[in-house]
Amino acid sequence: MIKFGEAVLGNEIKAIVNVSIGKGKDIDNIFTNALTRGNCVFANLRPNLIVKPLTLVVPRHNIESNIQDELFQGVIQYAVAKAVADLDLDEDLKIVVSINVPELPITNLTKRKLFQYFYASTKLAINRALNEYPSKEKVKKEKYRALHPLVGFRDVRLEYPPYLQIALDVPTMENLEFLLHNIPKSDHIILEAGTPLIKKFGLEVIEIMREYFDGFIVADLKTLDTGRVEVRLAFEATANAVAISGLAPKSTIIKAIHECQKCGLISYLDMLNVSNPQKLYDSLKLKPDVVILHRGIDEETFGIKKEWKFEGNCLLAIAGGVGIENIEELLKEYQILIVGRAITKSGDPGRVIRMFINKMGYDIDTYRLYFDEDEDIEY
Repeated sequence: MIKFGEAVLGNEIKAIVNVSIGKGKDIDNIFTNALTRGNCVFANLRPNLIVKPLTLVVPRHNIESNIQDELFQGVIQYAVAKAVADLDLDEDLKIVVSINVPELPITNLTKRKLFQYFYASTKLAINRALNEYPSKEKVKKEKYRALHPLVGFRDVRLEYPPYLQIALDVPTMENLEFLLHNIPKSDHIILEAGTPLIKKFGLEVIEIMREYFDGFIVADLKTLDTGRVEVRLAFEATANAVAISGLAPKSTIIKAIHECQKCGLISYLDMLNVSNPQKLYDSLKLKPDVVILHRGIDEETFGIKKEWKFEGNCLLAIAGGVGIENIEELLKEYQILIVGRAITKSGDPGRVIRMFINKMGYDIDTYRLYFDEDEDIEY
């Protein structure tokens, strides 16, 4: 059986180590294939002293300079060899270690840094492989909050409710930029490119929002026809979700939800003016990810009250009538609270957002920046 592990350590110099380790025919084939390619070396503590278990060090890319070749043949493979020797593993194992080879000036300090990074990365990668790290539970826990250093943003998928969804229906670009400047960072904020905003500036407005906000953005298209086309347009604009009108023909709703699934987007079904949201939801062969029970702005103006009872295997959002005073009651039933004018018409939107988030039970200033939280440690 072959086991696999990875470790990446270092800041200005990164040591990227991938390990395949095991016994038997499969690892023998991998080992032999790597050896016959001719661009690898046996890990050795000095010439003519290879380590046990047998370990091959393989560069992940072509070595294109004498400097890279010297670092690979010298300090990097030595760091791997020393890590394997110090681990004192079963001699019958075979190990293939794939590493990157940086292009750096050769100095004693550089070599010392490379040794430390590759030594530690190799030990960590081998231990992870032997312990089959990470577990499925670890991956599931981290997938919504992982921040890759070479990416710079996280792909949020609404796996950690409740959320405050801010409906940006402002009439001018100045208003929009003012709001975006004042939205604090929080894991529990969703931004909505509102229907009026999209109608005025087009779906490209989402790309403007991205300059200020790297989180979850909903395109509130209230799609009524051409479901696939509108979802694809939102997808191209980097939206994370699309709001479909519950008043659309069922064929449009189904096509839009299906296109969301194809494109990896979250589907919202907006029940604004739908007489029986439960009946519509139950009748759909493809279910939306989020259902919005929605009292419209014009209905609010006339003081129209609505009460809903809804059950479904989805997140439940409420729009209209959400205020600081009733958050605790709403959170008993809803996972997403959609707020517009209470925030967008405020002279200090940042303060109002903080009030909502704090009332939801979260510290607005706690924004997850994770280091490498690895294996559980027993004390």
